[in-house]
Amino acid sequence: MNRIVIGIDLGSRMSGNTVLSIFDHGNVHFMRVDKNVCADTFSLNAIQHYRPQHVFLDAPLSLPGIYQGIKGCEDYHFRKADRELKAMSPMFLGGLTARAIELSDKMRKDGIPVFETYPRIMARKQGLESLGYKKVKSSLKTCQDQLRAQLNPKIQMEPREMESWHHIDAFLAMLSALAYAAGAHEVYGDEKEGLIHV
Repeated sequence: MNRIVIGIDLGSRMSGNTVLSIFDHGNVHFMRVDKNVCADTFSLNAIQHYRPQHVFLDAPLSLPGIYQGIKGCEDYHFRKADRELKAMSPMFLGGLTARAIELSDKMRKDGIPVFETYPRIMARKQGLESLGYKKVKSSLKTCQDQLRAQLNPKIQMEPREMESWHHIDAFLAMLSALAYAAGAHEVYGDEKEGLIHV
């Protein structure tokens, strides 16, 4: 419990859809970026303030290997990790991918390890898919209740803090960060091309 890790659900830069889930020595809280506030600047400021052991980011942090000149990589659209997890192409996500790579580079230069994650896989592990994860708004509370029920009772969290799917995805990214810290995570993809940690 004696650690700080952060999960980030990265949305469009000024949309107000970026949420950070912060695990701070056994307490969980959320920071949602307001609409018309730069999500990238806000996230970097939060990282500099909290100085987490590591950050798990829900966005691609590399391009398909063919663009990196990696021998044997011939797919222009997907990385091996994307194919394994049926994730969206970093190329389709375009600007979000570029922003995520830039953000992670800045964090790493500041000494903060950053890992790419994919909350949908953690949602599956937590049993959320059968509860309507991200299908209808009415499933939001059911998924919140499921996550709270599975949370270690020593972890403190305000009961009403997960107010959107963005909050849930940030929380799932944070759970992946905790799994990584405990050595209980899974890794997908090719290390040379880019890994996804869950």
